This record gives sequence, structure tokens and C-alpha cells, in this order.
Amino acid sequence: MTMKVALYCRVSTSTKEQTTENQRLELESYCDRMNYEIVKIYEDEVSGAKSREKRPAYNELCQDAFLKKFDAIIGWDISRFGRSMKEFVSFLSDMDDKGIGVIAVKNGLDTVSSSGRMMMKLIGVLEEWNREMLIERTNAGLARTVANGTKLGRKSVLTQSIKRKVIDLKENGFSIRKISDEIGINRGAIQRFLSDTKTVSQIA
Repeated sequence: MTMKVALYCRVSTSTKEQTTENQRLELESYCDRMNYEIVKIYEDEVSGAKSREKRPAYNELCQDAFLKKFDAIIGWDISRFGRSMKEFVSFLSDMDDKGIGVIAVKNGLDTVSSSGRMMMKLIGVLEEWNREMLIERTNAGLARTVANGTKLGRKSVLTQSIKRKVIDLKENGFSIRKISDEIGINRGAIQRFLSDTKTVSQIA
């Protein structure tokens, strides 16, 4: 039985000298060799950084996949399908749930075959591993920063001179709102500073 496929081609709008024609010709040649029936060709000329909703052909492709209008989706390489490996893994999972195969010719990925499905699982494992490593490196970096005595969070807008002025105004009976109006700093920052009695006593 001949497998029915959809082709997806995409080039970035930032590379105006490129068109989807080269990809389409390569994919049509591949389908001819494999004796696949092309049901429809979807083409986007838009950056992969755009969300799915801003890639009209890709959005239509996913909707038609959910309607089972074809058996597999074929693209030139995995970068055509998603903005990141995480998004591509999600795309593979969605298609797998609907029983739709995904083929990336350049990368040799073919989830229709048993070896391709194994590769799909490996990609998912690698993405999870990459995510865990990123979290681990981030936490380790934060720990080193704290160990070196660096305070985390945004730099305070209250300089030493401003803090002294806040204390002077407060001692002269100014309310927090009036202090805020006087020096142009939001009331929350002033309130937090004044509530830190240790810092206030050191400056005073």
C-alpha cells in the first residue's frame, strides 16, 4: 500500500535569496524514489523563531495531521519543524499520538520505521538530559555566586546618599508617601529599606 505523505518546506524571511523551491525539489525526488504519494505541500517563508500560530502553513499542517489526512510528514531537516529541540520533541510526540510518522531527510530521521522510532525516543531522552543539565548548571552557578558573597536579585535603586536622605526625611516627620514624592523612588523600595533596621542603624 502506497504511503500518503505531506511535505513541509520552510525558509527564513531573513534570507531573502532563499526560496522553498530547493527543499521542495529534494523532497519530491525523495518521495519519487520511495514511491510515496504526496497529498499536499505546505510552505512557509517565515523565521523558525515565530510561534506555530505565526507560521500559517505549519499550523495548517498540524491541523490536517490531527485529521489524519496523510500517513507521514516529510521535511528537509529537523530545524524546519521547530524553534528548538524541545519544540521538535513536542512536535514528534504530538504526531506520534496521532499515528503520523515524521521524516527528516537530511538527518536520516524516519519515525515510520522501528529504528526511527528508537531514534525518536533517544531524542526525547537527550532533550530531558539537556534540560536537567541546564537546571543543574544554573543551580551550581547560583550556589557559587552566593558562596562568593554576591547578593542575588536586582541591584537596589537606593544608593548610600539616597538612603541617608530617606533617613533624614523620616526623622523630620515625612511620611513614606512624601519621601517617595520628594526623591522619586517608589514607596515599596523605601518601605523595605526602612524596615531593615540593621541597615538603617548602620547608615544613621
